[in-house]
Amino acid sequence: MSSSKTQASLLDRRRFLEHKTIRDNWFWNDAWDGYPRARQRLLEEVAGSRLNNPVFLTGDWHSTFVNDLKLDFNNPASRTVATEFVTPAITTGGDGTPYGPYYAPMIPFNPHIKYYEGDRRGYFKATLTQERMRVDLRFMTTVQSQGGEGYTEGTWEVHDGQPGAHRV
Repeated sequence: MSSSKTQASLLDRRRFLEHKTIRDNWFWNDAWDGYPRARQRLLEEVAGSRLNNPVFLTGDWHSTFVNDLKLDFNNPASRTVATEFVTPAITTGGDGTPYGPYYAPMIPFNPHIKYYEGDRRGYFKATLTQERMRVDLRFMTTVQSQGGEGYTEGTWEVHDGQPGAHRV
């Protein structure tokens, strides 16, 4: 990472990198929460690197998140060192509400989570330029029957040299 001279740096992850506070001394091993020291080393490496716009793309989580990644998740004023976009599943779970009730109670305790949607299926559409990465959060009206249409729920941007997501 330290030798990168690229404008944007996209890093693919299959596990949540951001931290979820649920209760003290509780670790969720399905994500990086179960490995806090390893996550801290990775984020310190990102912070100390020459990566201009580090963005982590985390997929196949069945929910949608837009996260600011911080060196200290317990301090909302801590420096944001990267952005994480967590893509929803396109069809898994159908049109039901499988994950909203699970994650929703955690959101108020995690101010680095900028956006959350746990019950809609969809995908992201990203545009990269020299100035920014723009991500459209796209959802489907239905995935269980023909005729479902896609729509843009919201758009987020990461600006050149400014880690962190901003809603447009």
